[in-house]
Amino acid sequence: MKRNIKLAGLVAGVSVGAVVAGIVVAAQQTPTLASASGDGSLKPIDSVSKPVAKPSTPSTTTSRPSSAKPGGSGTPSGAVKLTIDLGKLKQGAAPATSYVDGRTVHLGGGKFTLPASDGPVWDVARTGNGALVLHRPKDDGKAVLTAWTNGTRGESVNDVTTVASSADQKSSAYGVQPTTADGTELAKFTLAWRDNPSGETYSLQVNGQHEPIVLAVQGSEVYFSASNKSEKESLYKWTAGDDAAKPVNAVPDPSAVSPDLKLAASIVSTTDDGSCTALIDLATGRKSWATCEYAVDELLTGSSYALGGPAYRDGYGDGLFAAIDVRTGHAVREWSGASSVAIISTVMEDANHILVLAEQGGKTAIARCAPATGACELATPLKKGTGDEDNRPYQLGH
Repeated sequence: MKRNIKLAGLVAGVSVGAVVAGIVVAAQQTPTLASASGDGSLKPIDSVSKPVAKPSTPSTTTSRPSSAKPGGSGTPSGAVKLTIDLGKLKQGAAPATSYVDGRTVHLGGGKFTLPASDGPVWDVARTGNGALVLHRPKDDGKAVLTAWTNGTRGESVNDVTTVASSADQKSSAYGVQPTTADGTELAKFTLAWRDNPSGETYSLQVNGQHEPIVLAVQGSEVYFSASNKSEKESLYKWTAGDDAAKPVNAVPDPSAVSPDLKLAASIVSTTDDGSCTALIDLATGRKSWATCEYAVDELLTGSSYALGGPAYRDGYGDGLFAAIDVRTGHAVREWSGASSVAIISTVMEDANHILVLAEQGGKTAIARCAPATGACELATPLKKGTGDEDNRPYQLGH
């Protein structure tokens, strides 16, 4: 999922507008999902999402693919739609990925506490024995990225809007976006790569573009998107130390890149009521499939699922999230909050579980859902507070 931070226009605790390419450590132990409660906490809806078709040619129009599987069988995808009720979920294990509970940053075993003067936390990227924490210490809408190692505070960088780490947590990248006095982004930014064990950094100055989003990092390679003055978004790859980034023309409007830098999701068409997204092989530029039912927010290496969100986003939170079969583009499972639950952000916890930050009835929790079964459980207790009230108790990192 994309994880850029628009601080000025967000309430405290809200994650990025279209959630991210979150990076998860595959070596971490997968939490055991508690048994689904028998009191109706998961309620099937008597319908399935429309299947998507594999386009025969790259899509350049706003038309939607026909409702047929590749090969033209017309067989429904069989996606199961479920509603989630936070108040009826059983308590399970804590998240294995990074998350924030109050002022405490949890790193899948280790933890440290942030001072109140750091303000709201917007994102956390793990760095092995620590983390890069993106936070807003002042009410000026600007963020600061602070490094923490073994619970000790390190260097800070101002005006950071995006951060991500590699799957092995040995390297990270972040973007520094300068603005005018009224908060307008200037048409330039700095992309920085960080060797996490040593803290050494390399930087790249980019002119004529703005709004960088770091989508994936592997070793010294960084894949990021940026927008030109016409707001056209493009994908680039940069190797730390090089004088310039190279465009990735096969992915014209990216929404996700896998941590191993093999797959990317690209928005291939848009309409007033949604968008269509294609899965692209970065080595060949070949499109594997396209879906107009969901946006593709995250591609996790080694997982059978792509993390999906609404094809059209508007308003407070998302209405749903989905697990998409990465081979076919068909939804395996969809969860919605109906009218009572606001889906704030989601991230792949591991190859078989999705974490969702959600609000219900003035309270917030992080829940865990399994695409294979559809079962969900609480990964954190339900606590009072929401982003609407500027006191949300939790935040998801990656």
